[in-house]
Amino acid sequence: MKNIFLTSCGIINNEIKKEFYNVITKDVKDIKVLYITTASDGETDSDKTWMEEEFRTILDLGILKENITEHKIGNEININEFDVMYMMGGNTFYLLNIIRKTGFDKNIKEFINSGKIYVGSSAGSEILGNSIDVAIGYDDNNVNMTDFTGLKIVDGLIIPHCNRKKDFIDKLKNETNEKLYLLYDGDGIKI
Repeated sequence: MKNIFLTSCGIINNEIKKEFYNVITKDVKDIKVLYITTASDGETDSDKTWMEEEFRTILDLGILKENITEHKIGNEININEFDVMYMMGGNTFYLLNIIRKTGFDKNIKEFINSGKIYVGSSAGSEILGNSIDVAIGYDDNNVNMTDFTGLKIVDGLIIPHCNRKKDFIDKLKNETNEKLYLLYDGDGIKI
């Protein structure tokens, strides 16, 4: 069974928190989180206070700080030591590019297929869809990506922060036949 949480800003909604607690198989204080912050390295904005706020959402679940391991894709890590993979947001193109270059997509798929919990936040959610080409409208393609194929773990297009993109969403609905997963800030979807 897959346990995927798609969010824009982490698990902050009470209903999504309940879903999270329903799928964990051990006491929340024993949960080990692999906190992947790679996408933030592709951001050109120097204000990264949102990263601190998002880290706080993990702690607010009751997960102990000492059980959270920050990781940059490309460094060695044994993903089997963790119960939750939390893929933080940032630049979608940068993130998918690093994932492809390092072959980390295999790790993500293995982790999800093993029944462990994947939490995507913004770009960390978006990469799981069929394509990330929707990010062209709001992310800087600073890696000159031309193949926008996502990881295709979730069938459709995943659009984070859609409450800030009404015109973009309206246009997209008329231009695509793909299923759209609209992620509003503060909400989330469990797959």
